[in-house]
Amino acid sequence: MTRLHPRPGAGLWLIPAAATVVHLRGELDLATADPTRDRLLGMLQRCASLLIADLSGVSFCDATGLSVLVGVRRQANSRDVTLGLAAPHPQMTNLLRITGLGHSFPMYGTTPNRARAVSGIATP
Repeated sequence: MTRLHPRPGAGLWLIPAAATVVHLRGELDLATADPTRDRLLGMLQRCASLLIADLSGVSFCDATGLSVLVGVRRQANSRDVTLGLAAPHPQMTNLLRITGLGHSFPMYGTTPNRARAVSGIATP
């Protein structure tokens, strides 16, 4: 299992070089839920132990989008893979806090260039 290293004083984690990072962009809602879920689940099969969903490009997320993240986290846990979230916008951070899901995911700052990255969802 990958060891996670907290960034001092920030409450965020540093991303290990071995992490697989999926950059998501656009809106995470009913219109994009299925392709986003499929993409994240596909990446679960290819990553070793840590999958990071980079949310810096996600402009909007609703309950359907949160449901996708929770479902993928459950699948990841069953495969001994950690699903973490990186660089969410303030609206997304607030949504995670209000729903109590902020403690369900390791939270990361920005994603480093050294992590293996792939594209995620596109804006409909």
